[in-house]
Amino acid sequence: MAFQTAVRRAFPSALRPAVGARAPVVARQAPAFTAVRRFATPAANADEEAQVEELEAKLKKVYEQVEEVIEKRVTIRKDSNQATKRHQTDLENETKYGITKFAKAYLQIPDNLERAAGSVKDEDIQADAELKKMHANVLRMQKIVNQAMSDLGIKKMETEGATFDPAMHEAMFAMPMPGKEPNTIFHVMEPGYMIHDRCLRAAKVGVVRAA
Repeated sequence: MAFQTAVRRAFPSALRPAVGARAPVVARQAPAFTAVRRFATPAANADEEAQVEELEAKLKKVYEQVEEVIEKRVTIRKDSNQATKRHQTDLENETKYGITKFAKAYLQIPDNLERAAGSVKDEDIQADAELKKMHANVLRMQKIVNQAMSDLGIKKMETEGATFDPAMHEAMFAMPMPGKEPNTIFHVMEPGYMIHDRCLRAAKVGVVRAA
């Protein structure tokens, strides 16, 4: 103890820390903690598996319900589209063919005008000024009637020389005709008419028969 006192007195700076210097710090080691893992018991695992299975079953049921709703939606959309198309078709048919009965009755007008125009000879027309005027009026009326029929979608069939079609023609008689193909039309008794793409009135015709 005396020796240490003497040393301090003889060398006062040797044992004191330098000015501004920090005293040495002794690092303290933090106490180590050991992680403790908790392990589930078999009963807890069983409960958890049961809950997972229950959730999976519910999820599967939800998926099935969603698929069913999607299928129903697709079916409803298809039915709706088909109904719309049918409605559109019905409207188009009504627009095109709604006047069929009226058009059939209307055909009496061009029939009578055609008979009137063809009932006089050219020489008689040229010889009689009044007859010529009346004939011109008939032709003018024919033009007006034909234009009105065209506006309604009604047109006259081109029948002469055509092949006989039972959907379009009505055979009134048949006979052999030299130089003509069998089953062709060589005479028209009454003209036929179409309304758009349907037969409005079948043409009454004479048909060539094989010899």
